[in-house]
Amino acid sequence: MSALTFTLKTSPAQRVDCSPLTADKLADKTAAEIAAITLVIGNQKVRTDEIFDIQGEDVANIHFAKATDKLDHIGHAMATGKITVDGDAGAYLGQFMAAGDIVINGNTGVYTACEMKGGTIKINGNAGDFLGGARIGYKNGMTGGTVIVTGNTGARTGDHMRRGYIFIEGNAGDYCGSRMVSGTIAVLGKVGKHFGYAMKRGTLLLTSAPEQGISANFNDCGSHTLAFLPLMFASFKKFDTKFAEIEPFSRVQRYAGDVSGIGMGEILIKI
Repeated sequence: MSALTFTLKTSPAQRVDCSPLTADKLADKTAAEIAAITLVIGNQKVRTDEIFDIQGEDVANIHFAKATDKLDHIGHAMATGKITVDGDAGAYLGQFMAAGDIVINGNTGVYTACEMKGGTIKINGNAGDFLGGARIGYKNGMTGGTVIVTGNTGARTGDHMRRGYIFIEGNAGDYCGSRMVSGTIAVLGKVGKHFGYAMKRGTLLLTSAPEQGISANFNDCGSHTLAFLPLMFASFKKFDTKFAEIEPFSRVQRYAGDVSGIGMGEILIKI
């Protein structure tokens, strides 16, 4: 069977809620039933086939073509299947995602992988603010799964993150790892200001020392040879990321903090 493909007819003037278009919600539906699903666009409800040309029948393999940053909530709470997006995606991509795979050949908006629980998201582009974070007023960000960004990320990456991996092959914005509770964020490029702000636990792994130095809220624990790091790098081999290709290292400078809180987070910088 060919992939179920939603090709955007024209760039919408208002934002489109694409949350009904996942394998879980489309299972056992006929082509006519899928076409008749109502989507919220702005303050209106319209049929899916008014926004998209629809082709294919494999609901476990969904493809969005000619996508724009007006398409919000792609992959919302998905628990199975694969979604491929050619073009940009809007806000809340992969929110509450429990399993499956999402691949974006473009950029994503704010709150990508918001409160994600499992699965894998790969962004062949840049991600907006609050990647892997929590919604305003909530305390649990990403609690599982893996996010790979080949480009850069915005501010507050991993805000309130509690578990999982975020791989950033480019640069991370300001406040990376803010209020982080657990999990691992690895950055190949540069990090912005105030990284690790209010961090409780978890790991920020940097391959180069930040130009702005380390916050006074982190204690310098000295240089260490950490035997678990080569093992962790070996576990990265299963992911489609540059982190699976870099030479493993075990020698790092370690900083513990944020000491304004419980101070059990760590920043590891390759020496």
